[in-house]
Amino acid sequence: MMAPRGRLILVAGPSGAGKDTLIDYARIRLQSDPRVHFVRRVISRPAAVGEDHDPVDCDAFQRRVRAGAFALHWQAHGLSYGLPSAINDWLERGDVVVANGSRAVLSEARRRYPQLLVVNVTAPLDILARRLAGRGREDPESIRQRLARNDQQSIDGDDVLQIDNSGSPESAGQCLLAVLIAQADNTT
Repeated sequence: MMAPRGRLILVAGPSGAGKDTLIDYARIRLQSDPRVHFVRRVISRPAAVGEDHDPVDCDAFQRRVRAGAFALHWQAHGLSYGLPSAINDWLERGDVVVANGSRAVLSEARRRYPQLLVVNVTAPLDILARRLAGRGREDPESIRQRLARNDQQSIDGDDVLQIDNSGSPESAGQCLLAVLIAQADNTT
């Protein structure tokens, strides 16, 4: 199998870092650029405010796995996540594909997509805690456990770009936008 010509960009980082906010910022500004595709994840969770995904139940998710509907899929926080196999077509064409990823899938993504770029979005623990509490999806103990897990994990490597999202979303959003434009210019 030949390596895809395009570039897969996985936006990763701890819960509450603002990955979806930054992706949305870039998506709005690049919506007319046919070289950049923003992936909707499939998640075994009902639809939620602030997270753009296709909700499915666990059985439907497993049927999709068996049918080969995902380019990548993983488990995290008791849920199943998948990126549709359509990303492979876009990468073959030489396009840039942007997806909200996870540390749980990085080794597989690195193996399958040698042109991978990981954008690690970070923020200090107090900001993460405030953002997670503001979502209203978890109780304080669940948030504490999630933050403890986040504090013990880091994303490193030559294929990782760090973006600090502790300031304004516009500032970090501009950083992501610049990376995506540069990647799109380099793949054409």
